[in-house]
Amino acid sequence: MNTSCFGRRRLKRPGSVFAKAQVTIEGERFYQIANYDRMRPFFMTVVSDADHWLFISSNGGLTAGRRDANLALFPYYTDDKIRDLAEVTGSKTLLQVRRQSRDCLWEPLSARGNGIYRVRRNLYKNFWGNQLIFEEVNEDLGLTFRYAWLNSQRFGFVRRAWLVNSGAATTRVRLLDGVQNLMPCGVGSQFNLEYSTLLDAYKKSELLPDTGLGLFLSREILLITGITILETGQPGKGARFEMTVPNGMWRIEERP
Repeated sequence: MNTSCFGRRRLKRPGSVFAKAQVTIEGERFYQIANYDRMRPFFMTVVSDADHWLFISSNGGLTAGRRDANLALFPYYTDDKIRDLAEVTGSKTLLQVRRQSRDCLWEPLSARGNGIYRVRRNLYKNFWGNQLIFEEVNEDLGLTFRYAWLNSQRFGFVRRAWLVNSGAATTRVRLLDGVQNLMPCGVGSQFNLEYSTLLDAYKKSELLPDTGLGLFLSREILLITGITILETGQPGKGARFEMTVPNGMWRIEERP
């Protein structure tokens, strides 16, 4: 069998064929698909007892929101686009791992890292269907990374992450972790479909110093037309945004 290389590095073979099992994580029962990355990407949902909705591909690409597509947290697309945008939408983690005087870059659960390390990828969904966990076990670095999507009445969508040192040696890690391609508040699904390039050009990240929360707004798009937007939410009562429209810039349409 021929050996494949990435530069001077020999590529590692992926894990064995996928398998299924029932497991317990932190006292809760989950259905596990081991080596799920050996399967073709498939689509899943994370259910909610409120108005949350979340559709996600097994490669990590997703869309989510509340009530309908016009209140999406991540861009609302068809399943093929969600799958294709997995590297730029949703969860993203980068680690610089110090092992034996070497710095190793690891991007868990990313197709860009395929073949670089000996890894095993597992997928877990609880029996209620409201928690979904992605996991990558890096046998070369002796580390395990996993993250979960779930929802909450108080906090909305919740992303939880774990990093476990499964080796015997102490490991020093520098970590960049978060989410990407969030939708600006107030931008509907149709606007995103028709003017996504314009939307990307005017996105802006803002930090609320009092809370430490980051907001992703399209303030500049509104300023072009003279419209202003202000976040006026109160702790414990959710987010609230007030928009001011200049005289002559609005009209009321009567529907039959």
